[in-house]
Amino acid sequence: MTFSLTITTAETSAAEALAQAKADGLARALDLLAAAAAEITGQVPQAERDSWATKAVAARAYLADAASADQLAMLQAEAAITGEAVADLAAAIVAMADAYASIAAQLAGQRRKTRAAIEVATTPAQVQAALAALDAALITLGAG
Repeated sequence: MTFSLTITTAETSAAEALAQAKADGLARALDLLAAAAAEITGQVPQAERDSWATKAVAARAYLADAASADQLAMLQAEAAITGEAVADLAAAIVAMADAYASIAAQLAGQRRKTRAAIEVATTPAQVQAALAALDAALITLGAG
């Protein structure tokens, strides 16, 4: 009969636990940030969200009387469906783009801050503290 004995030191166990806590913490941070973004964007399909930057550029150009024919056609097509005046649609798009840009910057900053805190954590408790700080920050997102 052959036996295999694996001895794990407390130091090795602690290092493995910290590595797992960091991996889980990073995944949890991304989940929290994705949920916060989804609360802001609502149930908007990704394909539509992908068009937001293009629409914002077109709306800004329209409001500056500098829209290309393609930009004007895009705005007119949406306005025809919604029944809005193109000027009102363009103003709404710019307002929403500005608000979203501010929140997106906050989300990116929180992601980077949390990632850095998790990466330098020396204990699983510090990882949890970084997640708690992120959670608290997300509660007040956009309030400042």
